Amino acid sequence: MKNIKIYIVTLILILAFVRGFAQQAGTFALDSALVFAAKNNPGLKASFNQYLASLEKVPQVGTLPDPQASFGFFIKPMAIMGGNQVGNIQVMQMFPWFGTLQLAKDEASEMAKAKYEVFNAAKADLFYQVKTNWYQLMKLDREIILVKENIELLESLEKLALVKFQSPTTGASSTNSGAMSTASSGNMNASGGEMNGMASSQNTPTSSTANMPANSMPTGMGNTATGLQDVLRIKMEILEQQNKLELLKDQRLTTEIAFNSLLNRDQNISVTIGDSLAIEPLPSKKLAIADSILTNNPMLMMLNSEVSSYEMMEQKAQRMGLPMLGVGLNYMVNQKREGNTFMMNGNDMIMPMVSVTIPIYRKKYDAMQKEAQLMQEAAKQQTISLQNNLKVQYRSFIQNLDDAERRIGLYKEQEELAQKTRDLILSDFANTGAGFEEVVRMQYKVLDYGFKHVEAITDYNTSVALAEKLMNSVKIN
Repeated sequence: MKNIKIYIVTLILILAFVRGFAQQAGTFALDSALVFAAKNNPGLKASFNQYLASLEKVPQVGTLPDPQASFGFFIKPMAIMGGNQVGNIQVMQMFPWFGTLQLAKDEASEMAKAKYEVFNAAKADLFYQVKTNWYQLMKLDREIILVKENIELLESLEKLALVKFQSPTTGASSTNSGAMSTASSGNMNASGGEMNGMASSQNTPTSSTANMPANSMPTGMGNTATGLQDVLRIKMEILEQQNKLELLKDQRLTTEIAFNSLLNRDQNISVTIGDSLAIEPLPSKKLAIADSILTNNPMLMMLNSEVSSYEMMEQKAQRMGLPMLGVGLNYMVNQKREGNTFMMNGNDMIMPMVSVTIPIYRKKYDAMQKEAQLMQEAAKQQTISLQNNLKVQYRSFIQNLDDAERRIGLYKEQEELAQKTRDLILSDFANTGAGFEEVVRMQYKVLDYGFKHVEAITDYNTSVALAEKLMNSVKIN
């Protein structure tokens, strides 16, 4: 019994030390991971390059059409009043209707803004994935610690069960030896007496058996069997927990590879994170989050830019249906002709020119305007649909956040109560040697509540990260 008490005290000290160590462990900075991902993630780079490419569209559509130049020469010079014309050079520059080019530039600029918002949405989604994987790694690290604690406790209980298994056997052997000695003495006295002595000796075994502890044999054998069962059961539990530990390590490795992939670095790099799973603060108050989502969500802003772009497209189509003006110059190369007394004989001639297009085929211009109008309407309907979807996501976010917040308090309190109950049962087990199964059952309660508490914190932090994604409010210090 003394050994059992020593094991109990040691066990409680181990549990207290492990809990204190887990609370004092440091954490790894998340901001550095976000910065690294923003600089190296290939998907985010691709989205940013698409935005840069859309910016290059602005100067393309905002410039004048290329000027037209033509050159002709006469194989045989043509006689004209001013001499012999040998060649002709013509240059013409067309000008769209006033404001058309500016509308084209505005349209391209709005489309570039839409691409930029797509890039912002990709960045917000990347940060959300990085944070989600980060919280999963912290969750798995904490679960691994909890399982290791449980294995340590089970191993200590195994030692207790071994002590319990061995102690009754020793006591039973000494009791049986004493009983056998008493019976032998009775038989010896009986053999030295007369008939009465012989009669007494015939009753001696019965009296010796009566003087023997009533249940010494069966109890010893029963305690031995029970102790052996406890040892075997605890060994099975240890094997099961060791298998669970390996599974958690495999899950962490998979999450670690996914995390490194988001950062676009070697997948074999080990990610070291502190085991302190803290609760992340909300970016703003719950009521303000809904308005912030509808104001700052990058996909909504993208659709708004698209609507503006299609409005510019419609106006541009109207201007393109108006005539284009052209300004040019015609230069005629002349040679002197003998016998020609005209005073400008042989002088080259320059002729300014003005041209205008006549857009009489209206179908294509009307179709361009109709296309722009339909695209506007489609973008507006997409905006309404997205707003409705975001409102549903916000409500789901609030539900998950409140549920996680409730579970954090609930499982924390249940875990503490289960720990106190387990410690009391351990103390009772040290005094009486009974309640072994209750100790194991309560320890699994502690482990289960620990797992649920960690999961609740992870769910809460993931919900906060989702709010930051929808609001596009991730700030890196």
